[in-house]
Amino acid sequence: MMVSMETKMTDMPEPLDAQPAGNVTRSIALIAAAAVATIFSAGAIVGVITSATEGGHALSIKAILAVAVLIGIVGALIYAQWNLARRIRIGGGPLTGREKLNRNIMVGCGLLGAVMGALLVATNGSLSANAAPEPLAIFAEGPLPPVLALMLTLFWAVIMPAVAWFWHTRAIDEQEASAYRDGGYYAAYAYLIGAPAWWFLWRGGLLPEPNGVIIFCLFAAIWTIVWFWKKYR
Repeated sequence: MMVSMETKMTDMPEPLDAQPAGNVTRSIALIAAAAVATIFSAGAIVGVITSATEGGHALSIKAILAVAVLIGIVGALIYAQWNLARRIRIGGGPLTGREKLNRNIMVGCGLLGAVMGALLVATNGSLSANAAPEPLAIFAEGPLPPVLALMLTLFWAVIMPAVAWFWHTRAIDEQEASAYRDGGYYAAYAYLIGAPAWWFLWRGGLLPEPNGVIIFCLFAAIWTIVWFWKKYR
């Protein structure tokens, strides 16, 4: 009887959510890549619509198909990120209320970031002599419409701090708070070393002029990568 029970226990498959620790880094890298692809795909949707409707024209069949394909890609990327985040939890088990809140805040911030990126891409295209928007326009430093500038500033300087305070006080535990702080340390040192180095090399004619948007994005990327690495290693 005992042998039979042991056999059944050993034959049981591992939980779907469980995975070796060595795969966590790869999963985090895939989530980051999918998040970037989501932002660019959202920007491409806005770009196609803006270009196709320029001059008051209706969307053509070709444009509608392109938008449908891009929406499908965005949906697939969001699902991939959700699935990777679900599988990355070593050991499986149901999420606690705090973990669910943490996940929902992260997903919501990611979607809002994609919307902001799409708005910046579309706005750059509309202000550049009616040229079609380009995804890399998110790194541009050109003028913005005053209303959009105020909306983005309100979101970034008022809403985001409130969300961050709520996240720190209600949605994370000590382990994640420590990982988040470590990410900040690494990112701060990268900024303190990398930004002046870029500035020196620009003044020496060896690199293009430092771009504040790119520096900010690199700072945020390093912070996020180290944060997830410390959290899931």
